[in-house]
Amino acid sequence: MIPFRANHSLWSFSVLILLLCGNLSVAEAQTEPNIVVFYADDVGIGDITAYLNAGGTTTLSDTPNVDALARDGMLFTDAHSAAGLCAPSRYSLLTGNLPARGQFFAGQFSAGGQFQVRPNQKTIANMLQDSGYNTGYVGKVHLGGGYQDADGNPYVAGNFRSIQEPNPGLQFVDWTRGFQKSVNDIGFNYSFISHDGIQSTPYIYFENNHAIDNLRFANGRWRWGRATTNRAVVFDQDYVDNDLLGGEIQDIDTGRNNIVGWPYWDSTKTGEVYTQAALKFLRRHRRSGGGAPFYLQFASQAVHLPHTPTDDFFGQPVAGVEETSHLDMVREMDLQVGVIIEELRSTGMLNNTLFIFTSDNGGLRFSRPVGHQTSGIYRSRKGSIHEGGHRVPFIARWFGADGSEIVPPNSRCEEAVSQMDLFATIADLLDAPQGRDQGLDSVSILPYLFGDFATTLRRNLIVSAQDSYALRVVRSGIKVIGSVRRPSSSESLNGGEAANLVVPDELSMIFNLQNDISETDDLITSTSAERQQLLLDLLHRRILPRPNSPIGRSTRAQDRDQDGLFDYWERRGSGSIEDFDESIFTSNSDRDGDGLTDAQEYFLRSDATTPN
Repeated sequence: MIPFRANHSLWSFSVLILLLCGNLSVAEAQTEPNIVVFYADDVGIGDITAYLNAGGTTTLSDTPNVDALARDGMLFTDAHSAAGLCAPSRYSLLTGNLPARGQFFAGQFSAGGQFQVRPNQKTIANMLQDSGYNTGYVGKVHLGGGYQDADGNPYVAGNFRSIQEPNPGLQFVDWTRGFQKSVNDIGFNYSFISHDGIQSTPYIYFENNHAIDNLRFANGRWRWGRATTNRAVVFDQDYVDNDLLGGEIQDIDTGRNNIVGWPYWDSTKTGEVYTQAALKFLRRHRRSGGGAPFYLQFASQAVHLPHTPTDDFFGQPVAGVEETSHLDMVREMDLQVGVIIEELRSTGMLNNTLFIFTSDNGGLRFSRPVGHQTSGIYRSRKGSIHEGGHRVPFIARWFGADGSEIVPPNSRCEEAVSQMDLFATIADLLDAPQGRDQGLDSVSILPYLFGDFATTLRRNLIVSAQDSYALRVVRSGIKVIGSVRRPSSSESLNGGEAANLVVPDELSMIFNLQNDISETDDLITSTSAERQQLLLDLLHRRILPRPNSPIGRSTRAQDRDQDGLFDYWERRGSGSIEDFDESIFTSNSDRDGDGLTDAQEYFLRSDATTPN
């Protein structure tokens, strides 16, 4: 059970539970919902059949399991990753911060590099763990972490591979020690990962930050054990359709081999191995969870390069089913969703689980020759600052434990949302407001999940690409783009909190998405210099620190005075966040005369006109 603060009465907690559990009493259901975030890799709007009439134009792949989520839940048509690439987006989903607020402006792609999450930043997992959740992470990470040698010292220079009798003066990575910092250090009780998915070194699985070994498939399931010795890592695998890495990787070990992996590695089976680890987490939780809720973040390897689809996924055919190996990977990703959903359903946990499906950025171009449009009607694709680079599928499903509807089935949200909003939304759901220095770019979209679209919750949307920012003024539809100089690694690490919060000096493109959703008409030359400066100033104000906001925020803090109460309720209750009478929680006042007391409105989040 969530350890609520002393100034929250049991009565008010029960009111919240009535909403979450579909009018069940507290005794009849788990008090908090389980949460699953399925994070696909390089999947665009046009890759999901459910989006065929919501921005998708040509969808050759069939995604029945993801489509079923949409039928049972809410499909978001204006949802965005924080960036057009995966590493920055993954950091932002976890922390509710723009990518540049981490250690590196464009994220951390290197497994051996320093960790992207700054020491003072909380993640969704930290928040949920503090609230009594059992938390698990499975799949691709892309946050960095740093290697270690046999003595536990940071790996600085030398060889990746280990040998039985190392030459004097050379340093070797000890893979059994895992990373200097891992997802287990940012709120996850359990982890099973390969840091870069299937795309780059090290090609090694780690469970709870320790290398695994003896990976094997028997009796319909994958099994493995904890590695006890540091093995040599001469790696040779035939990559198929791998334009990114330049074709087949040969055995090029010279004693200083930068391509490293363990002999069990087979990228065609990574999806199965990840899914088995997710099932392991869910089954262990069910056996020993003690009634606590769980959070699972499943970061699929699909559909990133190399496109090496498995022949079959736990008995379901994959390779060769679709017209390209890229679309075969889309099929495999959908089958992963299906297995996790079926596990939840068969164990009676599905209905009390908020299940969110989304992708780390836009899709890939590799199936264009057969008529597939990964971005649908949107311009460009992965890596771009244009809509196709960051407008992503986002679907939410959630029923009460008794089968009652919470997220309206077969519904659609056309409001602008960001993956960064998960941080504030989960804080809102748990009634656990975070300090003004956390979730700096996050807005709670909980009303949308309940089907309440009366208020535009996000007024501005900021995204980034490798060397650019885009700001969209949501109500007007104006989107401005400006290029920036990417800071060096030393500037990012050594220059303080704002070192990599660079902003453009001028705008390079302007679009109006209300009448030009495909970004075909650049308005930069027809927009006055004064108007351009106003828009540029708005972007600066949303990103950079200011005298009254020394850490910088693009959204309002939830709990600026950090007293455990949401600011907007304090303003509404007394007009001041510093002077609040908590007796409102036990009073019967009904200021708007709608039949709900003011206290009930706070806990039920039914007043959509309240400022966020």
